[in-house]
Order: sequence, then C-alpha cells, then structure tokens
Amino acid sequence: MQPPLERAGARSAPEHGKVVDTRIFPPIYPWSAFDSRRWIEAHRGLIVPHDLSERVGLHCQTEALKCRLLSESDRVNFDRVGILQGDFVPLDDGLMLIDREGGYLMVNFPAEPNVGYVPYNKANRRDVWDYAQSVRDVWDQIPVIENAAIFSHAYATNYYHFCLEFLQKFRLIEPFDVTTIAMPSMIYEGGVYRELIERVLGRRIVVATNQPMRLRNPVVAEAHQSDEALRWLRHLAGETVQPQGRRYYIRRSPLIPRVGNNISENADFLEFLRRHSFEVVDFGNGELPVREQIGKLKGASIILAAHGAGLTNLAYLNAPVRIIEVFSRSVIAQSFMQISAALGFEHHAIISEQLDGEANVVVDCDLLDRLVSAEVASRA
Repeated sequence: MQPPLERAGARSAPEHGKVVDTRIFPPIYPWSAFDSRRWIEAHRGLIVPHDLSERVGLHCQTEALKCRLLSESDRVNFDRVGILQGDFVPLDDGLMLIDREGGYLMVNFPAEPNVGYVPYNKANRRDVWDYAQSVRDVWDQIPVIENAAIFSHAYATNYYHFCLEFLQKFRLIEPFDVTTIAMPSMIYEGGVYRELIERVLGRRIVVATNQPMRLRNPVVAEAHQSDEALRWLRHLAGETVQPQGRRYYIRRSPLIPRVGNNISENADFLEFLRRHSFEVVDFGNGELPVREQIGKLKGASIILAAHGAGLTNLAYLNAPVRIIEVFSRSVIAQSFMQISAALGFEHHAIISEQLDGEANVVVDCDLLDRLVSAEVASRA
C-alpha cells in the first residue's frame, strides 16, 4: 500500500543484509461506522427471512443437517443507510475508513463472527500503519470529495453478493444527492459487474479507492438479500423468462477450483442427465452480459445445480419451476431457497454426505429421478 503523497518512511537497522522492522505498534481496534457517534442514520429497514420449514423439500441423511439448514431462518437483517459526519480517507479495498485522529471505521463489511478478525488484522499490518500515518501527516493536502458514497463489499466479486448486496446500495442511496461513488477498481473493471453498475450509475461518477481522497460526510449503506432487493434486481435486468418445460443443469465454472462444492459427474449422473434431456449451462466467471445469462435459462421448468453463485440467475425465472440444489455438508446456506420462496418456486435441497476421490459431491441418482419425474407446480 503506497502513501498518498511522498513521505520518507522510518527504516530500521539492517541485519545480515536484510531490513528488519523493530518498531513496536500499539494495537488498533476498528469499530463499525454504525457504532460511531458521528453516524446519522436515515433509514433502517428490517428484513425477516421466509420460514422454509414448509416450503422447501429437504433431503438429508440426518435430522441434525435439516435443523442446521432451517436454523438460518431465525436470523433477521437490516438495510441501513445514512451519513458519517466528518472527513475520512478510505483504504484501498473500501472496507475501512481512517480519520485524522487515527480511528479506523469499518464500512461495507459483514457483521459475521467468522470474518471478524479480518479488519483487525488489516488495521494492524505495518504497511497499513505506515500508510495511515502518511495520510495524517499530509491530511490537509489530500483532495476533498463531497456528496460521495463509499461502496465496497468483502465478497463483491461473488456474483450473488454483488447482485443482492453490493448493487443494492444504489437502491438505498436514491434519496441522497450523491454525485460520486468511491469503490475499489477491481469491482468496476469489466464484465457483467461493470454493466450492472452502469445501468444504475446515472450521472454519478466512479472514483477508485486506491487513489488519495478525503470523503467529506460520506453516505454509507449496507444492504442484504430481501424480497425488495429481488424485485429491484428483476426490474433492473428488464427481462425474465417463462417456463416451457426445459431442463437445465448448471455446471460450475471449471476455471475456479473448489473442494466439496461441485457435483461428481460420474457415469450414473451423466446417464441421468441424458435420460431426462438436461441441457448443460455454464455461466462462466462474470464475463457474460446479463441478457446472455438470462437467455441461457430460456424456458426453464427444472434447474439442477450445486450451491453456487450461478444460481443468482434464479432471480429472472417465473413460476412454476422446480429447483434442485445440491450441497455437501461443508457448504450449507439458504440464499437461493429464499429466492425460490419469494418467487413461488418449488425448491429441493439435497445435502449429500458422500464425496468422490476429487472431493466432488456424489448425488443419489434414484432420488434425482423421483424429483425430476414429479409434476412441477407453483408455490406462490
């Protein structure tokens, strides 16, 4: 991480030809912008997930796995948007802001215990310490941007999190006179991500968070998957597809290696696909335009896939349609079941305990036969 303006950094004495940093730093404890006394909240919207106990077919070997999956319906979330008063410099990933006094405020970061250590570790890196100090040394020389919002997301390059969380920030900032969006350049570099951002950007401009800037009274937004988010996304896409009896198997992109997340395409499974006339779809890795992705599911009545971001495109289907989502026990989440519940789809979750030699999920093809052969009905 480079300082915003030229600065001579402190160096330690060499040891055996190497530079050893012997400085001792006090610990830094970042806190959420929402917990700051400078936070002025404009909107806080409660999101209650659908109760899936009667709406999803659960096919598990143990009752414990069923309970584990259904337990997620207990958690509520909040859409939040408001203004953080003061001047702040974003770190390059847009996930933290620093102020002149040396405070670190988390923005755009999920309140998840499993990743809670990430902002702490980053704030206490020596290169970040040096960067923050260099920022404070030249604070008054850093250009000021007003009427700005700071956008990022810890998982923004995942298509699901991008569409139903990151992109939704545009929906939340509509009441504000935002003219500039500060975000990491990697999110805006190209492909479907840039396409969707430009659809909602309007006359606003984008500035990359890896360049020096002071955001004055920035707008901060946090969004979560919700029925409202789903309706907004469908409207943004501008088109949906109607069911016409076609069957699709969504194959996850082979360019991204995964463990315990892909369906084992063994001889029995491939024969099942052939026997039931499934068409194979690969959405790639974010390079396909929205319209092309939607078109790949034209006429869909049955979708079979391992849990993954490609299922985000369920948002553009219409009932009646049957979704068969396959999990291993290492990855269990309700994300796409909530889409099905909102749109009236029939959804089946298969949690398999069996993996093949390459850690791909082995699916019971007799169970798949039964699920595919039944008549598809709307659950609206």
